[in-house]
Amino acid sequence: MERVDRPPPRSNNGGVHSGQNWTVAVSRDFSDMPCALARARRASLILLASQGAHLNIPLTRYLIPTAALLTFASQSVAQNSEPATQGLSNSGSSISNLLRNARYDFGRGLTFTSQDGEASMNIGGQLQAGYNWTEDDNGTTNSNWSVASSRLRVGGQVMEGLTYFMQFDPQGGGQGNGNLVDGWVGYQATDAIHLRLGQQKMRSGLSADTSANDTDFETVSRSIATNEFANARATGALFTGHAMEGKFNWHAGVMNNGTAASQLTQQNNDGTDMSFTVGASFGSGGNSEDWSEGDLARSGNMSWLAGVTLTQDNAVADDFMTINAYGGFKFGNGLAAQVELWSRDADNASTTDTGFYVQGSYTFEKSGSWQPGLVARFSTLDQESAGDEETTEVLVGANAYYAAHNLKTQVQVRQVSQDLADTDLTSFDVLFTLVF
Repeated sequence: MERVDRPPPRSNNGGVHSGQNWTVAVSRDFSDMPCALARARRASLILLASQGAHLNIPLTRYLIPTAALLTFASQSVAQNSEPATQGLSNSGSSISNLLRNARYDFGRGLTFTSQDGEASMNIGGQLQAGYNWTEDDNGTTNSNWSVASSRLRVGGQVMEGLTYFMQFDPQGGGQGNGNLVDGWVGYQATDAIHLRLGQQKMRSGLSADTSANDTDFETVSRSIATNEFANARATGALFTGHAMEGKFNWHAGVMNNGTAASQLTQQNNDGTDMSFTVGASFGSGGNSEDWSEGDLARSGNMSWLAGVTLTQDNAVADDFMTINAYGGFKFGNGLAAQVELWSRDADNASTTDTGFYVQGSYTFEKSGSWQPGLVARFSTLDQESAGDEETTEVLVGANAYYAAHNLKTQVQVRQVSQDLADTDLTSFDVLFTLVF
């Protein structure tokens, strides 16, 4: 047996989490014996998995893709670990080899790898549950316990350069595809260029792009600016690339709908028109999907990232051009900060909406089994499209990290105020996150 370090299962190589390395156990004890029949089986199983994700029965959305991909992993291991002539006589050995090539890492999931190392599958998930209390300026209060998200993820590599990723949530993916949050296939065209096809994050801002599983945050909720101008997935094709040893990153994509979570632009395109996104970033922190909030590592080295994204949404009601600029900084001593700005112009309505947020935090050294952290954020919206409404958000929070962002408890107090509407809403949130 030998240990093989592979790229983390993140957005541009077919897995689950970003910014981490995963280690799998790979056996080299048997000779590789490729077989056309086995390859056909694998292809049919992958097709079954993709079709299961589109069924309208919630149970089958989970079971069919998972069962098919588990069978695919078993077939891969069996084919690469035993001569074809042994057939069914050594089925027990196939299962044994499958388990021997499986590895579980907390926060990263269960990973299966074929004997030749070309095929892999990672299964993981998360659970977020918490409490929310709100009070408006009239004294009306509301409170409730809820499950914020409970996701299942399956991702990996079919062969060298060909990856896949699916993510489901019973609470819904919010993109009109039922429980599907993400569903795409990826192809590594060259060492520096990658293509993804399907429903995915199409790059709309630093906070929106961060973390495929939407958990690597220091706050319970994203800013009001992020939710207005970004934070929605779309279906389309996304090209990504890098240069200068990964310090320079770029993207270009075409999609069916806009990436703004607000109702203003969250609709399908006008006729055959497509929406487009292009952008670039530079820094030691990778790209916007690699980023995670907070300086939890306290490595002693500064990490930073700066970038810009342009999005053209050709919607039915109007055409919108959105410009996003961002910067993120981790100082290596627990201090971290990030800032984002948006400007959106509506063509027919001739209006301009703007927004920004600035966020700062300090994460202490780990003490025993937990690592405390503090965070504060200020955000504003100025919307000509809403009659020059001005909205502000002030937030403070405290976090207890037990295993970085994979196991944590978060508490925050937030106040959102609207000028024209003359309203104030105060909220208190507690959120527990488990990524497995």
